[in-house]
Amino acid sequence: MKVSVDQLPAFLERHTQPEKEFPRVFFLSGDEPLQLMEAADQIRSASQRQGFADREVFHTDAKFDWSQFGGASSELSLFSEKKILDVRVAGKSPGKAGSQAIRDYVQHIPEDKVLLLQTARLDKNTRNSAWVKALEKHGVMIQVWDLSPPQTMAWIVKRMRAAGMHPSQDAVRLLTERIEGNLLAALQEINKLKLLYGAQISTGSDSSRAGLVEINDEMVLASVSDCSRFSIFDLSSAIMTGDAHRVQHIHHQLKQEGTPVQLVLWTLTDLTRQLYDASFKLRNGVPESKIVAAVPRPKQTLFRGAIRRMQYEHWPEIIAMNSEIDRLSKGQGEIANKGMSRTWQDLLELGLLLTGSPVLAGESY
Repeated sequence: MKVSVDQLPAFLERHTQPEKEFPRVFFLSGDEPLQLMEAADQIRSASQRQGFADREVFHTDAKFDWSQFGGASSELSLFSEKKILDVRVAGKSPGKAGSQAIRDYVQHIPEDKVLLLQTARLDKNTRNSAWVKALEKHGVMIQVWDLSPPQTMAWIVKRMRAAGMHPSQDAVRLLTERIEGNLLAALQEINKLKLLYGAQISTGSDSSRAGLVEINDEMVLASVSDCSRFSIFDLSSAIMTGDAHRVQHIHHQLKQEGTPVQLVLWTLTDLTRQLYDASFKLRNGVPESKIVAAVPRPKQTLFRGAIRRMQYEHWPEIIAMNSEIDRLSKGQGEIANKGMSRTWQDLLELGLLLTGSPVLAGESY
């Protein structure tokens, strides 16, 4: 049985009722740490309310002896409390021995045990493996997915309201940009906002906001630390997506973190070459599918959108800007005396050009 993270609290509430049978097997997978941690806590708490008060934790890796798990699962609890078997698998697969141990377990699930198995996010092949199918058939499977920006905004609104705050749209947007999908950081910042402004009770006439603290973007800006951490590959992805605002934000963070200019330039130059070559081929009749097939599979969707967007851009100007920034970064060129700030500005303009966005002279983040 599959249950989403959002459905899990209501599912557990229903199955802790006296007329319901409480599940004995839970399977959690994913890479988003806060959602995984909270889902596991909810399962352990519900299990404890059902009398499974004891807990044994297994951290498994390639060297783990799965007979330890087998022994714990068959252990009788005549003189001890019912137990939660908390199994954390390193990576996305338990290996051959682990797969067999899990399948054996679900064929004979003990009444005095609850199995909570946790793994990293599963790929397609692993989702189709025998041990995963067995867990899904005999237990509750919860897959945790990273949230998209709109989902993150909705999550932040829900958490802030639960914490007694009513955020403005601008406040939510700003907080979403600052934490860049890091929900642990978001929760930390929401708690900080609650501590700072929790004593200010709203007196607005809107009854839906009664007792909630109004939070605006200025309050977020004054409180929140920028928890975003980017790499040059994030910059490349944002450019291919065509998200000019995110390109500006990542550029700003890379500059603040002291990322070497040459590394950023190399990334933009390499992306320029790829997009130019692809656009040239597309204009000259090479099938798009053949062009995109040469790109690593995880990047194909982004790359397809980028070449469609950039097919008819003024490429001589973009290539000339690459060359000029290269000279500028080496202390050469007509404006070399403008220093690193000018180099960073030109890198931003180049990145925006590669999104297909118009660039205004002197534009900055």
